Amino acid sequence: MRLIRCEFVKLFCRRSILVLFALFSAVNLVKIYSEWNAYSFLSDGGDERSWRTVHWSLYDQYRGPITPEKVQQLLATWQPLAQATADMTANTATDDADSLTGNLYSDRNLLEKYFVDPMQYCYEYSERAASVAEKARQNAAVAAQADALYQQRESAAIYQIYAGRTVPAFAYTEMANYYLNYDFSLVLVLLLGLYGVTGTFTTERETQMDRLLLTNPNGGSRTILAKLVAVSGFLLLVTAWFSLLDLAGFVAAFGTFEGLGQPVYAIPSFAEAPVGLSVFQFAVLAAALRGAGLWALGMLWLAVSLRCGNALAPLVANLALTAALVVGGASVAYSHLVWAKALDPYSLLAGRPLLAQTEFLDIGGFPVLSWQAALAFSLVVGLIAAVAIYMLSPRNALCPIRRAR
Repeated sequence: MRLIRCEFVKLFCRRSILVLFALFSAVNLVKIYSEWNAYSFLSDGGDERSWRTVHWSLYDQYRGPITPEKVQQLLATWQPLAQATADMTANTATDDADSLTGNLYSDRNLLEKYFVDPMQYCYEYSERAASVAEKARQNAAVAAQADALYQQRESAAIYQIYAGRTVPAFAYTEMANYYLNYDFSLVLVLLLGLYGVTGTFTTERETQMDRLLLTNPNGGSRTILAKLVAVSGFLLLVTAWFSLLDLAGFVAAFGTFEGLGQPVYAIPSFAEAPVGLSVFQFAVLAAALRGAGLWALGMLWLAVSLRCGNALAPLVANLALTAALVVGGASVAYSHLVWAKALDPYSLLAGRPLLAQTEFLDIGGFPVLSWQAALAFSLVVGLIAAVAIYMLSPRNALCPIRRAR
């Protein structure tokens, strides 16, 4: 444990790492704020006729369980506006005293974007999910008659996923949508992890400290094992920190926690998500998958740098490896090449392409969700790389105590 603590301090407490940690955190928060400012219509200020003020004043009337009374009340407000602006001849004044935001067109757009369309999606989602489940049930019956065992199992799995899905309550999900679709921090995580891990072995080799360690009873395999554990802790810390920072940044920028308790499929871009989790639980799962993907990639980085004599060569090699995985993963992210996604650790790092689609792999005649297969493969790759590093690393045969034994 002392060796692990020592190796972690050497890895994390370097001045350059701490500076990058602080700098990347600040850049990430600025980027999140810019996302809110650029894309949310509720960032228009706080005066009494701004979309932000009007939205939150109406929100308390419609949030919660979707009832016929709420639907009728919303339609009674929206339909006259839709009819009045349908032929584009309504008053275009921006100071209309009878409107909510000062303009009839603005009122209609506000209600459609933040209330009518989202509530209609939530109300109709149960029918869509039931339709998918029924189709899967029928496909399973046909496959059973044709003795197509895998197709029967896959259709049964789809039925289990979609049967009974419903979005019974309405909530503001704009913040949750942007949060789950935010990828910029992934770049920062990769850069920080790559920089921090690559020099684990080369720093000691450049100063010839690696030779001195071989004369110590705790050198060799014990030190290598401590480095592997310390690097794993560092990579998981980086992932956890930026995952928490993303959540805190979006909550602070949008000024609300609303939407985190909604089913993740209440967000249209995640309508086909294979997991029935809340938005917050989904974010935790995505962070865990990102940590597993970064750990597997980190073990590959260590394996590449194990025998390198200087810091530049493994840095360039690992940059090339990472770029290849990122380009490959991004090119197949939304394709039907499910195996290609599952075999690329970058798919776990990005997370969303795997978790936003219900896709299966045929493994031994059983349907396995693509994100589960990708997780298993990345863990296997990481373990193989870690074992190879441990087995191929120098032993402390030069230690006088060991030689005496």
